[in-house]
Amino acid sequence: MGILVTGGAGYIGSHTVVQLLENGEDVIVIDNFSNSNKNVLDQIRKITNKDFKFYEIDYLNKQKLENVFEENKIDAVINFAGYKAVGESVKKPIEYYINNTSGALILLDTMKKYNVKKFIFSSSATVYGDAKVIPITEEQPIRSNYKPIWNIKIFY
Repeated sequence: MGILVTGGAGYIGSHTVVQLLENGEDVIVIDNFSNSNKNVLDQIRKITNKDFKFYEIDYLNKQKLENVFEENKIDAVINFAGYKAVGESVKKPIEYYINNTSGALILLDTMKKYNVKKFIFSSSATVYGDAKVIPITEEQPIRSNYKPIWNIKIFY
């Protein structure tokens, strides 16, 4: 199975890539290194003794993202390309919304075009505070001092 991992050189992304490679999956990684390091890719190869395709692109660049889909047989996508620093998100909300929301929409639109229907979206569990139960589920209460910048509701 061809699995595209966006943000695959980041902390969680790189750990996921290692597990996927060790499970024998065909992995394609994209990252723009805005919050990661190129050396991580060599470390993944060293740890797993396996190679994978890598593209240095920003997932906001639809044409380059489409090139990745055209060049590879992608069956599923795991999205770790979102920004995640809570403090920074308060200081730069527009940048976060552009990257996280627009990026995810561009990715989903590209997936639709190439008939890729399996998608895992990674997000922060920071809103839950200190976890009372592991794993954290969406049913757990949000920490009492959490105040979103904008209240957005999506209806289907």
